[in-house]
Amino acid sequence: MREAITRFGLWTLVAFLIVAVGAVLVARALAADLALREASLRGRTFATNVAAPFVDTAVRSRRPNSSQSLVTVVESRLRDGSLVHVKLWSMEGNVIWSDERDLIGRTYVMDEDVAALFGTQDVVADVSDLSKVENVEERTAGQLLEVYVGAFDADSKPVVIESYWSTERLESDQRLLLYALTALAVGAMLILTLFLLPLALSLARRVDHARTERGAMLRHALAASDMERRRIAEELHDGLIQNLAALGYALPMVARQLPDSSVEARELLDSAGQSLRGDISSLRGLVTDLYPADPSLPGLTAALDILAARARESGVAVDVEVSPGYAHLSREAIQLTYRILREGLRNVVKHADASRATLVAAVEGDEATVTVLDDGSGPPPGPVATGHLGLRLLEDTLTDVGGSLRLARRTEGGTELVARFPTSFASELQLP
Repeated sequence: MREAITRFGLWTLVAFLIVAVGAVLVARALAADLALREASLRGRTFATNVAAPFVDTAVRSRRPNSSQSLVTVVESRLRDGSLVHVKLWSMEGNVIWSDERDLIGRTYVMDEDVAALFGTQDVVADVSDLSKVENVEERTAGQLLEVYVGAFDADSKPVVIESYWSTERLESDQRLLLYALTALAVGAMLILTLFLLPLALSLARRVDHARTERGAMLRHALAASDMERRRIAEELHDGLIQNLAALGYALPMVARQLPDSSVEARELLDSAGQSLRGDISSLRGLVTDLYPADPSLPGLTAALDILAARARESGVAVDVEVSPGYAHLSREAIQLTYRILREGLRNVVKHADASRATLVAAVEGDEATVTVLDDGSGPPPGPVATGHLGLRLLEDTLTDVGGSLRLARRTEGGTELVARFPTSFASELQLP
């Protein structure tokens, strides 16, 4: 449960960070939009009601003292700091008047969107781009809000009034919106978290309880399977194998009781004896497969040696590599490893048409990696366990304990069966 709560806390923290970053971005976008709207309104009001009415033919002709009234009304707004710079443009791109006296009378190429304002009362506003030639003087003022307004002067001639406004209001709006949106978003997330926390705790307890029950069921299943294999192995060893062995001893005695003339009967008994001895050997191998004698590292090595010897009798040379780390693993982990290697080698002998196989059992940290390699014809196309009941059952078992099974074609030819499972799965399956 502690792990689930930790994950819940981490994901909640991530969600808080995402919401906070989103709030900052939204606040900046909203503040910029609001500032541009306000600058557009102020720029329009200034252009149509303050600046344009003081522009006439005399101002356009730059007669002495003709712009004194315009200077008076503009400088009163420049002094309060909200308005930073002003330019009045003619349709020819000529600066009719500007608070920057060096620009008056100069002609520049105007942008299309600004030129389109002549003869209208439209507004174009944006955060200033001071890269233009006529903006050299404004560059020292930093970022500004740039507003272009179409208007008509006192002689009803179209002009465009360019004004630059301080971003102090923009920065103030950004701060206010940032605080408001962040508080709202984080507060909502906090309230949601407080409502979800009891549910998360309840779900974590249920998951923990379900995991414990699942572990208990799996442990019972493994224990039942182990007991059943042991019972079958004991019954075969103490019952059928002993009876067959006794029969094998009896056949030669029966053969000796036959008269010398019963040649065919003797040969039949000899053939039956050989067949019986082969069946007994096969049954003993089956007993070893069902239940290896010692579920420990030496017992695992010995059981794998028996499997390797039987595979060699079938024409497959087998190499066995077992990590010393298996000495510290549980009985269940060693038995699962044996089952994987046994099933993998059985498939190599039956289906791979291979001449050599390698069995590898390694431990890396808290994970066991069990590998079966061969130099055969390679796996058939399709899912891992298609057509192989043993591999299907093995894959299900590995999935139950949190592991995985992979069957793939080797680059150099042959098949690679790789199973991985956590070495701690047995300890996690302890009954409550």
